[in-house]
Parts: sequence; structure tokens; C-alpha cells
Amino acid sequence: MRSRVTAYAVPGVKPVSGTGDLRRVWYWGSQLATCSPVAAVLDRMPAALTTVEEAWPGHTFTITRDQVCTVLGVGTGDGLLWGLSFADEVGLLVQPYQSQQESDPDLVEEALVDQPDVTSVDHVDTGQFEVRMTRMYRADEMLARWLDAIMIAHREFARRRGIDLSY
Repeated sequence: MRSRVTAYAVPGVKPVSGTGDLRRVWYWGSQLATCSPVAAVLDRMPAALTTVEEAWPGHTFTITRDQVCTVLGVGTGDGLLWGLSFADEVGLLVQPYQSQQESDPDLVEEALVDQPDVTSVDHVDTGQFEVRMTRMYRADEMLARWLDAIMIAHREFARRRGIDLSY
């Protein structure tokens, strides 16, 4: 018996985790980087991004767009409620690290809320979000949206800190 691919699983790409029948799927961004929706966003991104704040005193660092993909994740069990994640390297691009105050807005959450078809966003943990959609999306489409939100938040974070990004 052949297993049926769900509408939100990416055909031909085996999820990192989930269920054998693909009712639940989880992908790393690097697995989906060559899928057309993701590749289109990556093509618009600079080759390397620089942290807005210092990771530690006197040190900023850059992360390539390929590296960004390796530390992003997307997963769902129904194509409507998505778990989106990023590691600390991406966190340094989009949110205050050491100087965070309650008055600092959640720029990633704002960027996600502003996207079409999003009904709710919950910032569950430092690098974990849950996003509810009005219609079903495939994992590569959600990763493309996730990358867009990260870039929007990165640029806004830099603008609010008075940093003129060269990209």
C-alpha cells in the first residue's frame, strides 16, 4: 500500500520527523532551500546577514543565507497550525539579545501577523512560534513566509537601532 502525501508535505522531500503517513511533518530549512518558493526568497536575500547587536561585547558576526536555512524549522500536523523555529544565530538578527526590555516590540511576530491568511501568531518560546493560517499551505510555502518575516524583522530591528544595513 502506498502512503498518500498530505497537501502540506513537500513531495519528494522526506521530513526530518513526523509520522510515517505524513500526517505530522517537520522539515529543516536546508531540506527545502531548493524548492521554488524558498529559492525565490533566498535569491532576494543578501549572501550574508550581519547581527544588529553584539553577540558579546565588541563582537558582531555574519550568517550566510545558507546557514540561516540550516537553523530554521517548520512543521505541522494539519497544514493550518504551523510550528516555526529558529536558533540563536537568527535570533541575533531579529531581536534584542542582552538589552531586551518589555517595551521592545516582537518584530518577528509583527511580520508574521501582517502576512495574508494568518489568523493568529503565538510566540511560544525564544525561537518558537505557532502560526494559524486560514487555508492550508505546504511546508516549502511556509518556510518562504518564515524567511520573509525574518528579513522584515531584521531590517526593522536594524532601523530601530539606527543601523543602516548595506542590503
